[in-house]
Amino acid sequence: MITVEHAIEVAHRRQRRALREAAGFAEVLGEPVRFVRHAVAGGTVFEAVALDSARTCAIVDERGTLRLAPPTPPREPWEYAGPLDPDAAATDPMRPVVAPRFGGRAAAERALVTAARPSPRDD
Repeated sequence: MITVEHAIEVAHRRQRRALREAAGFAEVLGEPVRFVRHAVAGGTVFEAVALDSARTCAIVDERGTLRLAPPTPPREPWEYAGPLDPDAAATDPMRPVVAPRFGGRAAAERALVTAARPSPRDD
């Protein structure tokens, strides 16, 4: 993590204004802000992270475009944060997954069983 000043120093000229705006947005939240720098094919991407809540507040891409992170809706700590759509139960990450018998493990077991059988040449 780097400071705001250091991020502005190492940023490309087209990213500096967006970095200042991202830092200002994070400071309005009342939290100290630092940047995480990611090297990508087109340049560098910066993430503004509010340190107290450990949340990404904004992202400045390699072209200098500022995207503010949407706020997360508050929820009770005991509430299940699963799918909101009841029809999405098939993609529910909390649903137990049953491995199909045609997977890699089953194929490996069949190969071991086949290899353990005596062949006619072994006589």
